[in-house]
Amino acid sequence: MSTDYEPIGSIIEKPETVVIGASPQTVVVGTSTSPFGAGISNTGRPASMMSFTDSIITVLSKFVDFSGRASRSEYWWFYLATVIVRFGLGIVDSILFGWDLEDPMWLSDIFYLVTLLPILAAGVRRIHDHGKSGWFILIPFYNLYLLIADGEPQPNLYGQVPTNVRT
Repeated sequence: MSTDYEPIGSIIEKPETVVIGASPQTVVVGTSTSPFGAGISNTGRPASMMSFTDSIITVLSKFVDFSGRASRSEYWWFYLATVIVRFGLGIVDSILFGWDLEDPMWLSDIFYLVTLLPILAAGVRRIHDHGKSGWFILIPFYNLYLLIADGEPQPNLYGQVPTNVRT
């Protein structure tokens, strides 16, 4: 009996060459070069995170831009920066205006209003990274999942994959 196909065992033992970037790499089918599966070498996501300062500059420069996509590092570095500044301003407010709950927190409130639009725009762009409408930011808990989870590794309706390079 003649067959036009090779047995599965012989395919697994044959190495195949996969080109990643400019350097070829030999991969044996059935072995893993990644913790996520056999032969997976590129997820389509940015190779590195956006830096802390680049994130702040990018989000503030796109403070009214609700289109496009934002990477996790862009969103979360900016969020961390606002938390740090709000904490510091809260201490300054407490020193200037008092420690009671009824005392005003003018500096913190003004900073919160100033950063509300940029963090909202970055959040909508972050939701766009999943290929979903920015209105999903209004759904409790699911929006948090979308802000935390990695976005789509390919271009979607809202643009190309974020590059984590300041634009």
